[in-house]
Amino acid sequence: MSKPMGVCVLFAGQSVQESGMCRELWAYPAARDILKRLAPSLGEDLERITTEMPDPELALTFNAQRAIHAHHLGHWFALRAAHPEIVLEGALGHSMGIVAALVAAGAMSVEDSGIFIRARAQAFSDVCKGFSEPMGLAAISAEFFEDVSARLSEFPGVSMALHNTIGRGVAGGTLRAIEDFARRAQEDGWEAKIKLLKVEGPYHTSAFAPARAPLRKALDRIEIRKPQVPVFMGTSGKLEEDPGRIRELLVAQADSPELYFQAVWEAYDHGMRRFLEAAYKPQPVTWMGEQLLDEDGKLMPGVVPIAIKTSDLGAALSVGA
Repeated sequence: MSKPMGVCVLFAGQSVQESGMCRELWAYPAARDILKRLAPSLGEDLERITTEMPDPELALTFNAQRAIHAHHLGHWFALRAAHPEIVLEGALGHSMGIVAALVAAGAMSVEDSGIFIRARAQAFSDVCKGFSEPMGLAAISAEFFEDVSARLSEFPGVSMALHNTIGRGVAGGTLRAIEDFARRAQEDGWEAKIKLLKVEGPYHTSAFAPARAPLRKALDRIEIRKPQVPVFMGTSGKLEEDPGRIRELLVAQADSPELYFQAVWEAYDHGMRRFLEAAYKPQPVTWMGEQLLDEDGKLMPGVVPIAIKTSDLGAALSVGA
């Protein structure tokens, strides 16, 4: 019998979608069961969008969020079926990934998560369609992201949207304001790289305040229980256990900056050491080398990032102590 292995599971946010991302996944019986359980809420086209839909169409908010959520839960349940030795100690979700984290932690059912993600995808898509001018997001890379984000107040129309690692984050707003911001950075010689992302809108900024009402309405139909293991939410950057507060944070997430970097540190401070992500192409787990660092820039003691791709779901796990 395999030795129990405790992990904190990670789930990514929107942008990880890719054509064919679940083609191999749905061959796993446990994943296939998740597909069937989610189809009534996320749509009977769920298998098609996760296996056949071309990237340009899949990138649309309504399609991307539905596909990513199915991908998250399919991987997690397939992994648990293949590895009963895994003991869940905590859960983290980047942006929309928090919904999968809540399912993994037992705070939300698979079926209810589908209802909420469907409403979230529709609400976000509707907001994007209502913009009066082009809007978007820009990825920022620098030695210290906070040094760059502190200057965003100088540019009306753009604000911080996500803080991912010590040196990476995302700003959102009107494309005009983002372009002004990028131009200033280049002209003044800032040590930062700014790249416009291919998204429909500036998620996690004030532009998405109209999404709050439909999210709240959807949550009125859903039961949220106290998580069975600690859940660390990017909306607050903290450990959250109270169902009522989790419900409010799921609503606030629409137009609040995503403090994922702080949530990862909160997890470490609460004893999380093995951070596992199972995905078509793992992403958040690859950020660990830019997150949990000591004063000398070395990975904090005991941290073990574990990345598992779809093809490796049934393979033996071999990780550090």
